[in-house]
Amino acid sequence: MKISFNESTAKGCSTLAQDLEICNDVGFDFIEIRLDMLKDYLRTHSERELKHFFANHRIQPHAINALYTYKELFSGDDTASRREALMEDFLLGCKIAQQIGSHAFIVVPPMSAEAHIPYADTPEHIKSDCVRIMRKLSDIAADYDVNVCFELVGTQKCSVRTVPFAVEIVNEIDRANVGYAFDPCNIFGYHKLNDFSQMALADVKKVFAVHINDYDDVPESELAPPARCFCGKGVIDLNNYLSVLKRMDYQGMVSIETFRPEHYARRPEDVIAEAYATTKETLEKAGCLE
Repeated sequence: MKISFNESTAKGCSTLAQDLEICNDVGFDFIEIRLDMLKDYLRTHSERELKHFFANHRIQPHAINALYTYKELFSGDDTASRREALMEDFLLGCKIAQQIGSHAFIVVPPMSAEAHIPYADTPEHIKSDCVRIMRKLSDIAADYDVNVCFELVGTQKCSVRTVPFAVEIVNEIDRANVGYAFDPCNIFGYHKLNDFSQMALADVKKVFAVHINDYDDVPESELAPPARCFCGKGVIDLNNYLSVLKRMDYQGMVSIETFRPEHYARRPEDVIAEAYATTKETLEKAGCLE
């Protein structure tokens, strides 16, 4: 497996330009580029500069992260302004991905507007919405040679909370470029599930992106992005998570993704160095580094 950096980890104290240089120097193999940080970068840099950076450095681009969908997308109840704003981001990400050699775009299924409000709909309707949305995005992404990574989120605000349901939906979508993004915090978010064996239900050839992170020891109601921490500093059984991926013969990237506010008060060099060291140590302990 290879070590990747997700820009959410230092987004409050860094920029894409800084992340590229620091991550390359620290030793990361890949970087996942956030859409909002990409747009900020393009205000003062060109697409050609970004392509040139990857052509002349060891670190390489992986997934563009992330597109947050909504229930009405591409339906008769959709609104043109909302759809156009989302599609502007999606097309920008696909275009840049094609130019820099990235082949993955992470997509999150519909969610409730607020964390404390459970997503209210039947499994049948949720599945129908996700299939419609993902097939349309699949068609568009295929023109850019981009895989669409369906990322379940286990907390109550999300429509797709478990691996089996995500597998059911991806199987129904039945597109070669639609697969999975797995994340231990997202799986753990479903009633603190610390058994990751259900990932093996997925076709490993469709596991296009894998995240890694840990969670503070907090009540289930407080499982939210700010409680994510670096590997080995929380309560998630990451050895089990990685062991399942290893048994599946997953050989792709593993990307550290946290959203911890206290990290944003530090120097990006320090945050990124710690992110690399703790992730590498966890992967080494699990026997997952080449």
